[in-house]
Amino acid sequence: MDPEILECYLEAGRIASSVREQTLNTVEEGGRLLDTAEYAEELTRQMGGEAAFPCNISINEIASHYTPLKGERKFTSGDLVKIDIGVHINGYIADTADTIEVDTNHNRTLIQAAREALNAAINEIKDGVNTKYLGKIIEKVINSYNCFPMTDLTGHSMERYIIHSGVNIPNYGSASFGNILHTGDLVAVEPFTTLVLSRTKRGEVRIYSLVGSKDSKNLLYQKLLSQFNTLPFTTRWMDEPDELDKMMTKLHKYPVLIESGGCPVAQAEHTVIVEDKGCRVITA
Repeated sequence: MDPEILECYLEAGRIASSVREQTLNTVEEGGRLLDTAEYAEELTRQMGGEAAFPCNISINEIASHYTPLKGERKFTSGDLVKIDIGVHINGYIADTADTIEVDTNHNRTLIQAAREALNAAINEIKDGVNTKYLGKIIEKVINSYNCFPMTDLTGHSMERYIIHSGVNIPNYGSASFGNILHTGDLVAVEPFTTLVLSRTKRGEVRIYSLVGSKDSKNLLYQKLLSQFNTLPFTTRWMDEPDELDKMMTKLHKYPVLIESGGCPVAQAEHTVIVEDKGCRVITA
């Protein structure tokens, strides 16, 4: 990997790790989700990075892609809170997440299962490993806690300004898909755990990214492209969010993903760079 690109990744990872931990420390009963999201995004800028996607704050049965748009919703005692942070430096992305519980400890097994599965997978990553094998490792650890992985959620590779770039890392062993990882690949590993065999259902859309030709004559498209490139964004980042209705065909939509039976979900995530005989965790 080019040394300048590597330095961008390492700096993005350093910032993402710090923002994740500091943001988790702000979560408390009665706090507004919007305040937490804006805190994370502003802290990212203060530290010299840019948000690679809106801060995700997914609570209880919501697995991912939830970002607050207004200030009404607040944390309550017993909430299982997943904070997912993305940071980029010149388009080079670090993606990381962790889960905490507000004031209670009812779901500590779910949290521990996700963290341990993440660590076990990271220990197996090296040049030539198949991501199907990583899925087997992840599922084995999660099952050892009498928990289950969310089988339709995966880890993913990333490239410059592209949050999901084609390689998927399954969270279970019998996946029909798999990719060989190579030295220099950048991947985010993210086990999701729950208490039942289940899949996700889709909710409303709060996050978007641009698709289509970059030479579009649509002025709003060009404005958004200059602000976000092809990275995910949300309407609360826009000056005139209602304008987005005019260009829905040029958008990729990220629906909120929800455990279909209403069971709580935990998540843990790190970004790593694949090396010949292991990997380098940049968000630890």
